[in-house]
Order: sequence, then C-alpha cells, then structure tokens
Amino acid sequence: MKQIVILVFIFTTLLGCNTKDNSCGQAYFGGEIINPNNDFLVLYDNTALIDTLYLDENNRFFYQIESLNSGLCRIAYGGESQFAIIEPNDSLMIRLNTLDFDESFVYSGRGSKKNNYFINLFLSLEKEDNSIYKFSKLKPELFLKKLDSMKMESYNTLNTFYEKYPTSNLFKKISRLSIDYNYYKRKEVYPLRHFGMNTLVNLDSLPQGYYNFRNNIEYNEEQLAEFYPYYYFLFNHFNNLSSEKYFAETGNSVLIRTNIIYNLNKLELVDSLVHSKKIKNVLLKFAARNFLSKSTSFEDSEAMYNSYISKNTDKDNAEYITGLYNTLKRLQPGNILPEVDVVNYKNEISTINSICVKPFVLYFWSNTNKYYVKNSHRKLNELRKNYSNIDFISINVNSNNASVWKRILKQNSFDIAQEYRFRNPQVAKKLLAIEYINKVIVVNSDKTIVNSNSNMFDHNFKNLLNQLK
Repeated sequence: MKQIVILVFIFTTLLGCNTKDNSCGQAYFGGEIINPNNDFLVLYDNTALIDTLYLDENNRFFYQIESLNSGLCRIAYGGESQFAIIEPNDSLMIRLNTLDFDESFVYSGRGSKKNNYFINLFLSLEKEDNSIYKFSKLKPELFLKKLDSMKMESYNTLNTFYEKYPTSNLFKKISRLSIDYNYYKRKEVYPLRHFGMNTLVNLDSLPQGYYNFRNNIEYNEEQLAEFYPYYYFLFNHFNNLSSEKYFAETGNSVLIRTNIIYNLNKLELVDSLVHSKKIKNVLLKFAARNFLSKSTSFEDSEAMYNSYISKNTDKDNAEYITGLYNTLKRLQPGNILPEVDVVNYKNEISTINSICVKPFVLYFWSNTNKYYVKNSHRKLNELRKNYSNIDFISINVNSNNASVWKRILKQNSFDIAQEYRFRNPQVAKKLLAIEYINKVIVVNSDKTIVNSNSNMFDHNFKNLLNQLK
C-alpha cells in the first residue's frame, strides 16, 4: 500500500485554551466518502480512541470536537490511516474517493490550507522516493548532491508557505521535522541499497561526516508519537545500528536479517537509547512482531520473546505480543492448521481445511495494497502452472462487504475459482497470525503445517514447493 501520511496537530496555544487542563476550544470535522467500503471512521488522539464517526445515508459525516488536546490525531477508515491538522475554531471538511485513495484526499473549509500543504508535501516526498531508489546507484558524492538539492527544494516550498499564511510554532517545528527525518531516513537507507542490504559497509566508502546527522536525532519526541516519517526513520536507523553492532561483535561480513543476535541487538539498542516509554514500547513492539512473524526457529522466537517481555512496560503491547507468540507456537510445522471459516464468490461458507484435498498454499491480500495485489496474483498464476498438484488459495483479509470484494475481483479479471474472503477477518487473522500481508502458509494434504511464515517471492520458496511435489 502506498501510504500517504497527513499530519494531525491539535494546538493548545490558540483560541480558548485552558492552561490548567491543556484543552482548547471547539472545532468541527466532517466530510464525504465516495464509493465507501465501510460505514464508519475512527478518530484517535495520539493512540487513544476519541470517537467512532458513522456515515449517514448520503455517505457523509459530521463531528463536533468539544475540546482539543495537544498532540497527534489519526483518522482510520477502511484499513487506511490518514491525518488532519485541526486547530480550535477550524471547520475542516474532507472529500475522499476510495477507488483512488491516495490522490483523491482533499480538504476544504477553515483549516484546509495547512492540511492540503501536507498532502502535497507527502505526495511529493513519495514521488521523490522513486527517484531516490534510482539515485542509490550513484556514487556517494553524487547521491548526496541530489539528496541535498531535494531537501532544499522542500524547504523553499515550506518557506513560501510560511510567508503566505500565518502558522503556529508547533506547525513550524513539525513541518521542518517532516522534511528533516525524510532526509535522515534516505541517508540511512542509501548505503544498504548501494553496497548491499546484508553486507558490511566500509565507512571509508562514504564521504567524511556522512553520519553526522545522527547527532541531531531526538529519540524521545513524544509529540511525534504517531508521526510516520519519524518512526519510519527510527526503524531504519535502529536496523542499521543493530547491523553495525552485529558486524563488530561477530566479525562476519554478511548478515541474514532473521539472525537472532542482530535482532536481540535491536531490542538492546532501543532499550538503551530511547527513554520515552511511549516511543520505546512502540519500537520494541514492532521489532518483536517483525521477528516473530518471520522466524522459523522456535528457540530464536523464545529468546526474542523473553527479551521483549523484560524491556517492555506497556500492558496492552505485552498482551498482544504474548498472544502472537503463543499463536505462532501453535502454527509450528507438523501441527494441524486451525479451522478458519472462509466465504467463496457464491457466498457459500466453508473451512479452509475442507476445500482442499491436495497440498495447498494460503496466500493473503488486502484492498489497500493495490501494487501487491496485482504482483502477487501474477506470481500466483505462474506457480499454478508449474505446480498443478498444489492448490493455491487466495484469501482477502479486509472487513468489507461482499460487493466490494467482488468488484475488485472483477476489475482485475481474477479467476474466482480459488478466491475467498474471511468470514470473520479479525478472528481469522489472529488464528493464523497474519501480521504482514506477504505471509504465506504451506500445508500438506493431511492438513499439517509445512511452513507458516513463508513468502512466495523468496528465492527459496520453490524449493519448499518441490518438497510437496
């Protein structure tokens, strides 16, 4: 899924603020959803639920915010997350077409200019990322020249906005950080793309002072707790710090990303460098989830889980990771695949285990990642031709109604014979530990699990299928 991130800031320094309870005046938030795939939106203040906003018969909604707390808010709809800047006395309206989610999100009303600025900013940064991928083939000095030029252009656009419209200090801070952390992220990623994702990077190959930007990193910006560029940078940053520590400790020059030493290093570094409990717990959660969801070693998973539990201080996160860990134990090779209800194109309900008599592969997809939907189905068709003795079952994971799912199948001309959707997506995703959409489960004809954390694009995947043949 291409993810556009639009900031939501709620300011306490403007109109009607009460300094004692850190709240401000009223604001209004509403809009219209075109081609809706859900009948409600969920509004979050940072990570806490504010309210659920239901669409009316005209697919519109309207909400009055009685008081505003300083921080980030998030709007969740149909599997997507978007944000909006809301200040006291704003009357912000959105218009969104789900068939073209990324490009159609438009704001109007009081407060729309700052929001549309951020839409344009992140759309431009997203387009730049495609160029950055190509520029990663350039030598370091040329790459930095291109990168610095892009950063300057973003700042010129931002300064023009400052001159044209009045803005708050918090807005200025976050708008600058949105550019800076995208810049930092690209510098973290470049050596991996240029020299190799899993190889030791010789610092002498990079310009002097290449990593000086790390001196400007703030690990504890709690105002940015839901700020995507900030977290995306931190994920890449700690990946690199962990690999650097791994190479220094082991003397190896090649890294396998599922290596337990590398992943335990990541938890240790997060624990030592991040002091904000809120940010630390999020980083620990995602690092543990990522490893557990891809690990094929029970011993390594146990070590990762124990390390996570010793460092985490968030009760809800601990329950989530514990549930995932226990589920993955039940999905170990040799165990019977759990019974999960699925629905076919004719709206007939059955279980996964009952629809297959051959060995089978379960593949999952989401409406929100159009690129992966097409590429994965193309890959699936290729595998079906080469492995006729194996059933390849395609399952949609979204909580949408049948008409939306069928429309997507029709638009893409997918063969409906082995297309299914979950009867209860939330229950099914927990039973099968579906944390990442590229997860693939391989099962024998006797319903015993061969591999519950595979990937059809992995170079070893065909070797796994050959074992079934």
